[in-house]
Amino acid sequence: MRYVYFLLLAIGFASNGQSQKTLKLAPGISLSWHPNIETYFIAERLSVQYINNYVFTAKDSLYRHQPLVYEAYERFRPYLHTSLVKRIANLLQYFRDTYHDNAEVLQYLIAQPAFPARPVNIKFADSVIYRPADHPQTTHNLKELADSLWSFFRQARVKDFLKRNNFYYEGAMREVRKDINVEWLKSMEGYYGENFEGYAMYIMPMMPVTYGEDNYRAFGPVIHTSKGRLAGMFFSSSKMVLSGMQFTKLKEFGFDNPAVTRLLTVHEFGHSFVNPYVFKSEGTWIKDTVLFTPKWQSILEPVYIGNWRTCIIEHLVRTGEIRIALSLNDTAEANRLRRIYIETERFVLIPLLEKKLSEYESHRDKYPTFASFLPELLKVFHDLTPKEIDGMLSHDLTKP
Repeated sequence: MRYVYFLLLAIGFASNGQSQKTLKLAPGISLSWHPNIETYFIAERLSVQYINNYVFTAKDSLYRHQPLVYEAYERFRPYLHTSLVKRIANLLQYFRDTYHDNAEVLQYLIAQPAFPARPVNIKFADSVIYRPADHPQTTHNLKELADSLWSFFRQARVKDFLKRNNFYYEGAMREVRKDINVEWLKSMEGYYGENFEGYAMYIMPMMPVTYGEDNYRAFGPVIHTSKGRLAGMFFSSSKMVLSGMQFTKLKEFGFDNPAVTRLLTVHEFGHSFVNPYVFKSEGTWIKDTVLFTPKWQSILEPVYIGNWRTCIIEHLVRTGEIRIALSLNDTAEANRLRRIYIETERFVLIPLLEKKLSEYESHRDKYPTFASFLPELLKVFHDLTPKEIDGMLSHDLTKP
């Protein structure tokens, strides 16, 4: 398990809570955390005691490798049998059984004002994932869940817990700050031919991850503000912390992982450059859904690719990572990504997309932006057959 989902949605910007601190990494680039998200995962950890599991939050897991997750459960376990937590558990069961992850919930909570401000009614039917006609109960359940989490935040005094453990968030942000290179973002803007008003990075220390090497979770939304669009990146810890030290004396916080920080930065922000234009082009690529063969679906299932749209997006974002590494003259990183994405994860169309993107890279006068070249790039899919796809799955495409 490396990361669970990569999403993009036009959402409202939520202001920081009083206990939060935002680090300015560079002009227009910030690093912080979100109290709504942290409160949600505290409540999700309690809720799985009733519904057994939710994504990688499991009933019987202790999460000692994530000290803050463990500490929060010990602190808030007295609320386990309250009617409020039981109601939250019922709502989360609906989202788990309907959407199979917590993407909808997180998207909605990010769009809300930060706790302790009370949730407000927002238009969420614009979500590219949520279709009211398919799941009409979702809108009501999202509103009820946000209100229930706000009540939990107040009743359980979550604000006091977050404030008391602010040292953990500050330590985690220091670890991330050390590993960020703003030149990556400049290269991405140059490659995609597009700029954002800024880049907002949010750590999620309370998000449970399964114990093991190379385990982490993340998603990359676009945040719409009154001043313009921000590219967002929300990510969990990526290192197991098993120091045995007293909690308040911890020196490691699970985010000092330069390789993962680099990968997530380029990948997650890459979604902000790619996703909107793929959504707008649905009329083109939807005709090629037959290429997402049963054999390919089963192979991609471990990396959580559940439909053709996600398959296309993840191909494009991953290919972009490789090409950006090459633009930075980092051939070793480009080859490393090829091995992971093509050979291990079996995103088998990356070699074809790389070949096609070389045309984009050589004719930037004709194609100044990735968006302007996308119609040409999508022809790579349209020219294939299901039989050819299944044939690719049986070969090592990283070799000539």
